[in-house]
This record gives sequence, C-alpha cells and structure tokens, in this order.
Amino acid sequence: MEHIRMPKVENVRLVDRSSSRRIQVGMLYLTATHTIFVGKGSEDRSELWVLHSLVCNVVKHKASQSGYPLLIHCKNFQVMQFIISQESDCHNVYISLSRLSRPGGSPSMHFGIVLEIYCDNDIIADKSAFVYLIQFSKVIK
Repeated sequence: MEHIRMPKVENVRLVDRSSSRRIQVGMLYLTATHTIFVGKGSEDRSELWVLHSLVCNVVKHKASQSGYPLLIHCKNFQVMQFIISQESDCHNVYISLSRLSRPGGSPSMHFGIVLEIYCDNDIIADKSAFVYLIQFSKVIK
C-alpha cells in the first residue's frame, strides 16, 4: 500500500504506562488495517493489535536518551508509547500511521460526502436539515 513507508521495524520498545513503566522489546508491523506489536519475550510472547480506524492522534516527541518516542492516542482512550531507536524509522512510522488513520482526508470531508449520498438516494425524508449540514461541511473543508 502506498501509505506504508516501512512495514516492519525491529527493536521497538513498548512502554507500559499503567504498570510502573515496564518496557517490552519487540517488532512493530504496519499493515493496511492494523498496527501490530509482537513482543520478543521467550516466556511471554504477547501481541498488541490496533485497528487504524481507532487511532485518534499520533504524536512524535523529541529524542530522549533511550530513543525516539512515538505516542498513539486511540478513540477508546488507550494510549501506547513506542520508543524507536532510529529517527528515520520513527519518522516513517509516524508518517505512515498519520496517513493510515485518515486514509481519505479530513473527517469533515467524509461527513459531507455521506450526507450528499443520503440526500441523493432519498433515504432521508426531511432534506432541508441535511442541505444545511452539507453546506456547513463544505465551509469546514
């Protein structure tokens, strides 16, 4: 897929923010629909799957001593912090996740398109309210 700059990143650290900053080392995979973290632990090989449509915001922080932090805020209030060792890898993952979480553009654009489809198909009985919303969504664009 054209949005994925780097499908696999090795030696990524996942910081568990809930249990006293426990760090798990593993590999990060980017697919067309999910971000997948697979831990390397021999006794506890855990996987973390995040659907791209659940991603609300991706934040790339300044470099720290341990690497380049990348925070993923989800719409279900889950926050994941990955620490990536190389800046180029971190930037590629950041750009890829930003694009994959918003594949068609801004939410206002999708909102206007959906409303136009409903109005064109005569599904909605009172179109006057939707015509106003369509005009409002075009102003936001």
